[in-house]
Amino acid sequence: MSKIKKLTEILKRLEADSEVDSSALVSERGQLMVAAMHKDVDEKAVSAMAAALVSIGQRVGLVLESGNPRTIVLEGSSKTVIVRKLSKASLIATAPKDVRIGIVDFEMDKAVTDIENVL
Repeated sequence: MSKIKKLTEILKRLEADSEVDSSALVSERGQLMVAAMHKDVDEKAVSAMAAALVSIGQRVGLVLESGNPRTIVLEGSSKTVIVRKLSKASLIATAPKDVRIGIVDFEMDKAVTDIENVL
């Protein structure tokens, strides 16, 4: 089975096992690797912004001497966006605004482990 197919299955499993309703894996340079997002979403723009968000988070962590952020959570008025940094990529996911973040965090941990094993 190809890497892309394996990664796509991991994203679909993340959505099936949690309240995540869309997700994507993005390279450190902001390139889309694989996605399970809604058709009306500009995946390339999301990929670039996710990489920028991780970069800004790392700079904030450096300035505040807190280290690199593991997870960045954006609580919007209609959705929650969760970005998780991996060693060579970032996993970005969306969920309802009132999501049980602990469950999503737990399932993202499992997905990250699976993704790292494929990469």
